[in-house]
Amino acid sequence: MAVGDIVPVSGESFEQTLASAGPDMLREMIREFAQRMMDADVEVRCGAGYGEVSPDRVNSRNGYRRREWDTRAGTIELAIPKLRAGSYFPGFLEHRRRAERALASVVATSYLLGVSTRRVEKLAASLGVTGLSKSQVSAMAAELDELVEGFRSRPLDRGPYTFVWIDALTQKVREGGRTVNVHCLIATGVNADGCREILGIDVTSSEDGAGWLAFLRGLAARGLSGVALVTSDDHAGLVSAIAAVLPGAAWQRCRTHYADLGIMPTRPAEPLVAAVQVAERSA
Repeated sequence: MAVGDIVPVSGESFEQTLASAGPDMLREMIREFAQRMMDADVEVRCGAGYGEVSPDRVNSRNGYRRREWDTRAGTIELAIPKLRAGSYFPGFLEHRRRAERALASVVATSYLLGVSTRRVEKLAASLGVTGLSKSQVSAMAAELDELVEGFRSRPLDRGPYTFVWIDALTQKVREGGRTVNVHCLIATGVNADGCREILGIDVTSSEDGAGWLAFLRGLAARGLSGVALVTSDDHAGLVSAIAAVLPGAAWQRCRTHYADLGIMPTRPAEPLVAAVQVAERSA
């Protein structure tokens, strides 16, 4: 399956994963995407790019002014371009929530599958940025794709990552006109600062041992170290891959998966447990 040929079906599961497990990353990427959109919008209004000498120029930039934007990922500080003649205010800030949803959706999709010109065009249209040329869209897509790839392949240098959670999120995508399921392999860790951090995400057509092994080896190659405990489900291929790549780490089964299987004790059992504990103390 070529990742660039699949498009996620609308849904918030992956966006919620990014927002909860990687708020710093999501906040930074939303800021960068919004900043690139404002720069492109101003370029269209000026008739030329920043520092470009052109007979088509009708205005020029005059620095920036700071503006805070409250989003689900936290407060983002935007640098809004100023113009020498007239004023500029990005239209998407007039409809903040709608713009935030559009940005978060595109950021999540791009992090998962990469940036395409189609996604940039749709994002620009949803934010009210019109008049972009094909070369502008292509250049912006290339810049944003480089930004996303930088996040995906960044060194894991904030360790030791003492605790790591690993899971697969099933995501519906459209491929060749059909809606199919793919598996998003996700690793989240607690870094040396005590903060949760998404360590890596990969997309596979099936959740098997080979995919998990390649995924974990990629994390180790980027610097994953100091892992003392890994929590995941009881997938045989995953457990074997953890033992092979992180031999010094203990492993435990995720409590959520226990509950899903009906293995975890339910609330009515709590009085019985309490009674047993009292009896043990009295013995």
